[in-house]
Amino acid sequence: MATPLPGRMLVALARNAGIRLLSVSLPGPANELADRHSLGPAARKRAAEGLVATALLSAHIKGEERLTFDLQITTPPCAAVFELNGDGTLRGRFRPTDLADVPELVGLLSVSKSLGRTELYRGVAEVRRESVEGALQRYLDESQQSDSRVRLAALLGEDGDVEYADGLLMERMPHFPPEAFRALVDTVLADPRRLFDELALGLFAGESVELVGDAQLRFCCGCSREKVVTMIRSLGAAEVAGILADLGSAEVTCHFCNEVYRVEGPELAAILESLDAAPLA
Repeated sequence: MATPLPGRMLVALARNAGIRLLSVSLPGPANELADRHSLGPAARKRAAEGLVATALLSAHIKGEERLTFDLQITTPPCAAVFELNGDGTLRGRFRPTDLADVPELVGLLSVSKSLGRTELYRGVAEVRRESVEGALQRYLDESQQSDSRVRLAALLGEDGDVEYADGLLMERMPHFPPEAFRALVDTVLADPRRLFDELALGLFAGESVELVGDAQLRFCCGCSREKVVTMIRSLGAAEVAGILADLGSAEVTCHFCNEVYRVEGPELAAILESLDAAPLA
């Protein structure tokens, strides 16, 4: 599989530092996710929206921290999990591969930040007959209580690939008047395509922005063959012996990237031998 194209995340200040902008563009990672999971058109679009939403919420993670965006939707039935790490790597999964293309979703979303196995934060919100964008906006309003506006754009091209997977989070700084902020964002959001085109040129509402951050985001799963072997070892001697006797080999598929790892019989036998030889605790 070819190396996926990276996405981009920009952080900028506009209107004399009165508005903070976080802009992301992720068509490359969105297509990588969709291709790995063989997603149909509607699922591909929803997965792209979820990936963009995850990136927009990740501005404050750093180092080895990880942000997880989880969608559990009952109408239409689907489930998705997206993760973005402090090093700019992201991954995700979406089920089912085929999905009804309906504008209003019903279900639950949760956002968590963690460091290793330690959860640092979790917020939960209902999805009430609304789009991913609408659910994200309400989550920001209710859980983070920030004066901000969000816009997502996920569009497929004629070839079925994700052409646009863009997002913008506009946050009002304390010294900027609330009324002026609402009037301005209502104006720029009236023409989303022009908004994203201007941002690509370093403009917001016709004025230059001050760029304060520019980072690449790339699809990269943390799975590896070494982790699979470690997982098999953790099953214990009896379980490994049963797999060897019944199946002769082990096959493990990563839920996030669909990479398949196969451990053949001789290696399983070597793992079993090392487990049998290990001293009892």
